[in-house]
Amino acid sequence: MPIIKQLLASSILALSFLLNARTIQTVVDIPTRPGVTQRMIVLTPPEPKAAVVRLAGGHGGLQVFSNGLMKWGEANFLVRTRQLFAERGLTVVLLDAPSDRQTPPYLGVFHQTPEHVADLKAVIAWLRENSKVPVWLVGTSRGTQSAAYVATQLSEPNGPFSGFDFYHPD
Repeated sequence: MPIIKQLLASSILALSFLLNARTIQTVVDIPTRPGVTQRMIVLTPPEPKAAVVRLAGGHGGLQVFSNGLMKWGEANFLVRTRQLFAERGLTVVLLDAPSDRQTPPYLGVFHQTPEHVADLKAVIAWLRENSKVPVWLVGTSRGTQSAAYVATQLSEPNGPFSGFDFYHPD
């Protein structure tokens, strides 16, 4: 009987270690502009090395629910690979369209506007405050428009982000 108790205790200890080492996924809403919030899914690994703000392509309206499920975008490369990147030590942030862009055309012609820059600047500031790691912008397809435009608007010395990367769906 003592061996069974020891095995059980060891198993419980090992399981609790594995559960504590898992990536945590949360849905976060932050204010960005007067009357506007930005919803994002945040995956936080135990010891993040950097953070990536992922900007999905297409219309960009993921329509994220408070439980982390989304109405659109699961097939997008940056969305479907989020866990893989988190498992490699990156805090992953998936951005939905902001609260004032939750109906078609969602981000549409919004990618290159001062309002979009303000939203992303608020996201980057929140991420810097909460993660204390380098922040990268990553866009795929139409999301590259957002990343590139924001990079041109916020690229001051020691700017709010560390770099950017672009993906194309092909």
